[in-house]
Amino acid sequence: MKNQQILPTATNRLLLPILPITKGTHMENKLYLLLLFLTILILTPMQSVAQNTPGRAAFIQGENMRKQNRCQDAIDKYMEAISAEPQNYKYFFAKGKCEYKLQNMEAAKESFRRTVEYRENYSPAYSLLAKIFRDEGKVDDAIYYYEQAAKYERSDSRKLQYKLLVINLLLKEDRTYDARRHIDEARELDPTNPKILYYTAELAAQDEDWRRAKDDYELALNSDELKSASPAVKAKYYYGLGLAYSNLGDNENARKAWAKANFGPYKNMIQQQMQQTSHVYFYKIAISYYMNGEYEESEKYIEKALELQRDFSSAFILRGKIEKKRGNISRAIQNYEDAIQLEKDPARRAKMYSLVASLQLSNNDSYGALASIDRALDANPNNSNLLYMRAKAEYGSGRFSDAINTLDKLLSAGVDTRSKARYNFMKGMAARKAGDMDIAKKAFEEARYGPYKPAASIELDKLNGKQ
Repeated sequence: MKNQQILPTATNRLLLPILPITKGTHMENKLYLLLLFLTILILTPMQSVAQNTPGRAAFIQGENMRKQNRCQDAIDKYMEAISAEPQNYKYFFAKGKCEYKLQNMEAAKESFRRTVEYRENYSPAYSLLAKIFRDEGKVDDAIYYYEQAAKYERSDSRKLQYKLLVINLLLKEDRTYDARRHIDEARELDPTNPKILYYTAELAAQDEDWRRAKDDYELALNSDELKSASPAVKAKYYYGLGLAYSNLGDNENARKAWAKANFGPYKNMIQQQMQQTSHVYFYKIAISYYMNGEYEESEKYIEKALELQRDFSSAFILRGKIEKKRGNISRAIQNYEDAIQLEKDPARRAKMYSLVASLQLSNNDSYGALASIDRALDANPNNSNLLYMRAKAEYGSGRFSDAINTLDKLLSAGVDTRSKARYNFMKGMAARKAGDMDIAKKAFEEARYGPYKPAASIELDKLNGKQ
């Protein structure tokens, strides 16, 4: 031991290997020196190395000032540290955070850019750059920096958050194609994440793949995260689920889903969707087209109304009116009769029978009209319009005596002069054809008023032998 000397100890007081004074071979000495260097590197604490960097003291002072909200003083210290170590990315990043807090965004952007210049894979700097550009409305820049943050981030959970931010921005810009790639990558990171499932469901809805949309909304709602979430958080998922069910034709489950989404902005949206899934909604559209003479377009919405409610009698009535406009009287009658079979309200059924009777009369089906009028009169036996139609049907079917009796009922109720002339003219014609000339003459005398006067006079002249 007397031929050995002891080297100074390290700051941590650990003894280092002893260097022999005696000469060894050149190779032995090189190996020993290498071993000594490695031992020092391993045993010396990294903190003690960091503490020896030129800007370290100023940086620590700056950090303490930042924690005290003395941001401008902290920036001065960070600048001092940067002057000592102009390529230390941490100093630039700390400076940028203070500048961001002071709302000096241009300076903050420059600091964060310098951060990634010296440490390319430092994702927090990219994230803050993205946030600044997003707040400034520079969407393309924000997307680029969030993509860079996701690229270099090692933590899957943070990488997923960056991906979600990118997806959100892309979809707001209607860049669905670009968003799909990020959604697929995000789903690989966390296949059961409800936020990702929401996006996949939304895209499926855009593609009108309602079955897949329904499945993804349900997967999201069954996730552990959403099971414990508040109803307000789950509202958008239930709204989307209801929309998927509605487009699949399952209105019952659509309403059940929407009942759980009745929060905030979804209230009005649900009301609109409920209207659009109502047969009445489509019927109103059909009416508008009908009134404008767009019969084919009207029929499309009549069919949609009937798909939602097959026993919707008003839809068949509208169909009947369209066929009447086209001159297809037989088809019109059939639609009205279909409506009658579905209608439960007696008053509405009576009105429908009168419509059928009117069409039957115009189609010279007096016998069919009589049957329909009698059904209509069951609900309203003294209705003057129905009684007049009955008289016309009786006259048209050759039942002249019955027509005279019906017209007498109308005349006995007390009518205006014009109606009195109209009823009497028909009564006179019926009496003449029945062979009762006295009644005919008297009726034609009473019919000599307004537009009926010339014809009544001609008939009287015939009866009096003047023609």
